Amino acid sequence: MKRYPLSKEFVEELSKHKCIERATEWNVIFTEEFKRHAYDEYYRGKSTREIFTEAGLNAEKLGRKRLENFRCSVMNGADKETGFADKRKDKSKQAPQSTEAQMAKRIRELEHRITYLEQENDFLKKIRSVEEAYGGKAGGAK
Repeated sequence: MKRYPLSKEFVEELSKHKCIERATEWNVIFTEEFKRHAYDEYYRGKSTREIFTEAGLNAEKLGRKRLENFRCSVMNGADKETGFADKRKDKSKQAPQSTEAQMAKRIRELEHRITYLEQENDFLKKIRSVEEAYGGKAGGAK
């Protein structure tokens, strides 16, 4: 997929906007407040284009793909512990995962593995019963 840089004039315009934390020709970083606002507006039924237009941002110049990526980023950010914070800022500011959170994640992984192995066992039992019913290997000719 081809990427299109923003013009220097547009980057300068974006950098002065209250909803923009920083902008380059390749990236536009929105403020946490704007992301929260956009998340609320999505649930009120507004489109990304409407939200940007109401905020005074030129959705046409930003482009369809940037709008789609913004929407995905906001929706995913709402589900995470760190919320809408820019994760690129400073990795040292991120709180390390607590032992309890690590253990809960490990438990979920192990429960998933148990479920998978139980399903695999059931499948192998069915194959074995079919083999016994047909007196040999299932599906094979003697």
